[in-house]
Amino acid sequence: MKDKILIQSEAADKSTDDVLSWIKYLNPAKKVEQMFDNYMINSIKIELSNKHGVGLTINGKKLNKDTAFWYRRGELKFEQFEFMSMQNEVEIKIAQEYLGPILSFINGKIYKKGINKFTDNYLGKLEVLNICTDLQLSIPDTLITDNIEEVRQFLNKYKKIICKPVKNPFINSNYGDKSIGFYGPSELITQENLFCMPDSFIPCMFQEYIEKKIEIRTFFLFDDFFSMAIFSQNNPKTVVDYRNYDRENPNRNVPFVLPKIIEKKLNDLMSLIRLNCGSIDIIVTPENKFVFLEVNPIGQFQWLSRNCNYKIEKKIAEHLLITTN
Repeated sequence: MKDKILIQSEAADKSTDDVLSWIKYLNPAKKVEQMFDNYMINSIKIELSNKHGVGLTINGKKLNKDTAFWYRRGELKFEQFEFMSMQNEVEIKIAQEYLGPILSFINGKIYKKGINKFTDNYLGKLEVLNICTDLQLSIPDTLITDNIEEVRQFLNKYKKIICKPVKNPFINSNYGDKSIGFYGPSELITQENLFCMPDSFIPCMFQEYIEKKIEIRTFFLFDDFFSMAIFSQNNPKTVVDYRNYDRENPNRNVPFVLPKIIEKKLNDLMSLIRLNCGSIDIIVTPENKFVFLEVNPIGQFQWLSRNCNYKIEKKIAEHLLITTN
């Protein structure tokens, strides 16, 4: 065995459990170390050299060029910073200035044999859409504004538009000893409900409403695409966004093969935004035009894998094993 496998995730993430099960099944002797949830750093060593590259040791767990590292979820935190944050503002500032750059380096480190990294969480949706325009990858016309009159003009142009979060629609926060979750769904804006909006608001993202034949969720892993067609257009609950799941009458989901030209453009996109793994959402219009919506670097893939029998969890496990054998 060349090296171990290191996985950073959340203890309750079922996709991580599936990958761990496959690793255990395929190679019971392989050593796997985990860093779960808010993982506290109480000791750290970083080594950089021209000869050996970068070496990183966190709480005795070593990462180097031969480490198969998979970032799934979770967050690293310095134990010292947690202590200081309970003190005064000066100590907080010192901790941020001294520990912040170290944490940024660790979270943004790309491992040649790794899958994802923590800073992928901060991938900007607007930056991605901008790159799509350069690649001639179709996107919905998009407007960011805080003014109702500009929204009205945008709506007059397209008749139906979507208001959606600029970032991840799922937001988790802590309030005292409670964990609070927020969800900002995509909402259809028409002339009938425009009057509900105030004259001014925080800047929001609006996009033209794209009529769809089907929606596509594709999971990208090292140049391979695992795609699924979602028949969400005939259900009023999911017609705007399939993530408004209808548990009683779920959408039909079937395997799908993307056209090679679309795969090529998506591959170029993932290369430019430095992602080797992620979940991509696409709309196919009634005219068979493929319109890119967004990419989620840490997206769900378990339901796609099971619906289409792709065994994505096994493929992730195989990649982590092959790179360490």
